Order: sequence, then structure tokens, then C-alpha cells
Amino acid sequence: MTKRNILYLFILFLGACASYEEEVIYTPDYNRIAQNAHVVSKSPYYVTYEYKNIRVDEIAPIAAEYCFSRGERQASLYEITMHRNNARRATFSCEKIENQ
Repeated sequence: MTKRNILYLFILFLGACASYEEEVIYTPDYNRIAQNAHVVSKSPYYVTYEYKNIRVDEIAPIAAEYCFSRGERQASLYEITMHRNNARRATFSCEKIENQ
């Protein structure tokens, strides 16, 4: 009977550990982005990055910061195109969001 109780306690302990979740806050790896992406063109209304060896969702927070600093605008992915040497170009438009 005691072995069964110990087994139940062990299973209960494992279940408690598995149900614990930490809040994960994403922060961009600026060094990695700086090594693999650069700005091709920019204006207060859009920004275009050329990147290789990273994903577009890693560049999106940088574009959001850029657009926010240009009149509190929100970055929206407008277009992704292939460029030479398998590099990609992502254009983000900076749109003013009206308060609702």
C-alpha cells in the first residue's frame, strides 16, 4: 500500500511541475539582427529591410519600433520579395491607427 501511495505522490508532484508556466517576454536579439539585416530604404511612411539567415518575425519588432518613433504609427507587413543571393526584402508600412 505504501508503494502505491508513493507512486501517487510522485505523479501528483510531476503534474504540479508540468502545470507551472512562466510568463515569457520576447526581446529581439539585436546583435543577430544587425549581423543579418540592414535597412535598404526608409521614410516616415515605410521601411524596407534586406535580410538573410533570419525570419521576418524577428525583424517585425524592429520595424514596430521604427514606425512608433515616426509619429506613433503601427508597422504592418506590406510585402516580402526575393532578392539576389537568396536574400529577402521585407517592406513594412507605417500606418496611423485611429483611436476607437
